[in-house]
Amino acid sequence: MRIGPAIAAALLVTGTAAGTASASSTTNTGMLTYNCTLPGVTPQPMTLTAQLDVTDPHPGQPFTVTPYATVVYTAAVKSLMNALGYDQVRGSLSTTFSVTGATPPTGILAGAFPANPFTSGSVIGTPQTFTAGGPGYAGFAMGTGISESLELHKKSPGTWTPWASTCTLKVTSPAQNTAFSPSIPIT
Repeated sequence: MRIGPAIAAALLVTGTAAGTASASSTTNTGMLTYNCTLPGVTPQPMTLTAQLDVTDPHPGQPFTVTPYATVVYTAAVKSLMNALGYDQVRGSLSTTFSVTGATPPTGILAGAFPANPFTSGSVIGTPQTFTAGGPGYAGFAMGTGISESLELHKKSPGTWTPWASTCTLKVTSPAQNTAFSPSIPIT
């Protein structure tokens, strides 16, 4: 069956209509310092920077948050672990972030990172759905604790040792700002 140019143009225009676009915003924390337990040494500092990709929230409607984090071990931690015979770390981390202006009031940032020589690891969390409150802003803040399920590699004899590490937000004066910035408008 042959169709004329006017019908073909009408089909082209109506046939390519796209669904509603869902824009996304990014909000970040600054670099936060946590003290973490490691074998054979006092709790050691590591830094965490987190990011949330947030689809545009509308009053009373669901929106999605995808969390990311990067953990960085200090040169001192690497040196201490190397002195104890450990040359690599791999594992996962889990923490929470609080939410204002939406429900539920907390989200989870969790994920695994690959083996590295005590430098850094990045995790991508699972997307989560929240429901926006009334017009205003959705705000987010990192939790004060992190759980890490680590495996530490002993250079000799070449084995991996499991280690459960707990990390607490380092107390500073003034206190560290755990808020993600900017807050996301609910419109």
